[in-house]
Amino acid sequence: MTNPQQYSDLRVLVVGSYANPDSFEWHLLDSLNTIGCATDLCYTAKHVDGIFALVEKARGKASGLLHREPERFIERRLFQKIDEFEPEIVLVVLGNQLSPKTMALLRKRTRARIVCWCQDHMTTLGRQFLVASGYDAVFLKDQYLLDLFSRMIRTTRFYYLPECCNPRVHRPLHISDADREAYECDVMIAGTLHYYRQEILLQLKQRSPGLKLKVWGSRPDWLQDRLPGDYMGRLVHGDDKVRAALAAGICLNTLHYGEVNSLNCRAFEIAGCGGFQLVTRVPILAEHFEPDVEVATYEDVDELIEKVAFYRKNPAAALAIAERGRVRAHRDHTYERRLQELLRISLE
Repeated sequence: MTNPQQYSDLRVLVVGSYANPDSFEWHLLDSLNTIGCATDLCYTAKHVDGIFALVEKARGKASGLLHREPERFIERRLFQKIDEFEPEIVLVVLGNQLSPKTMALLRKRTRARIVCWCQDHMTTLGRQFLVASGYDAVFLKDQYLLDLFSRMIRTTRFYYLPECCNPRVHRPLHISDADREAYECDVMIAGTLHYYRQEILLQLKQRSPGLKLKVWGSRPDWLQDRLPGDYMGRLVHGDDKVRAALAAGICLNTLHYGEVNSLNCRAFEIAGCGGFQLVTRVPILAEHFEPDVEVATYEDVDELIEKVAFYRKNPAAALAIAERGRVRAHRDHTYERRLQELLRISLE
């Protein structure tokens, strides 16, 4: 691993949506600071809280309908931040908010290296700005996208950089009686509830008598609830996410269908927390965890149901796998490791 000392006082500007605790942007800033970088954040949208957040969200949706290029509204805020902070590296999160037109103007204002870490799956690429903006480097978490873009687009350098965990946040905690009352269940799942995920959970419930399921995360208001009583009505972040993972017998990770050959952040976060994870089997998984040794895996819904039944009856086996997964995640899959690789390539 690269010596973090060489990045001491390197000035890195992160361009992202928000930096609420346990968000990707928050972990980037925390981990960059940990390896000695000076950091600042440029929001891609106006940042407000409370009732004003709802107003701003509505305004943003209206703007997207009324304006052909609403993403360019960031320019004044971004250019001001560039002038004030004078970064050496600009790290853009996801990449769908920075237009090639904005990039052209940005190149005239700064000599900083401008790179993108696309940490989401392919269905969120929007207008595909990350392949046309002329980044100095684009880091992708999906091996499928990396292979495709590297073959077809030679105007940008693409690199593989998977997601990770933050050991200062994703680590085991003591679980109190109150925690168990709030979070204990046979199976938990944390993430946005959509129809693909809900149908998998519905089949699991129908074929697993007595199964206690808890679903943590956001749910679109248009989604028909076919899991009455199982949706908890809120997200879990930080220590609450750890408590939810550790109080559950099984942490289910149903990868989105857009994760063609990639892992989501929960694959690494659950492992880091010490939760027992049952995750969709994709080819890239074996490069990061030993399947059914450090995390349990399933290929189809029948295997999922069989393994849920097995580990409900064999909690000691689940705990052993969870501990091996925690050791692996904290050793190999941290933000510090990923960011040192990103900075090394960015500065070449």
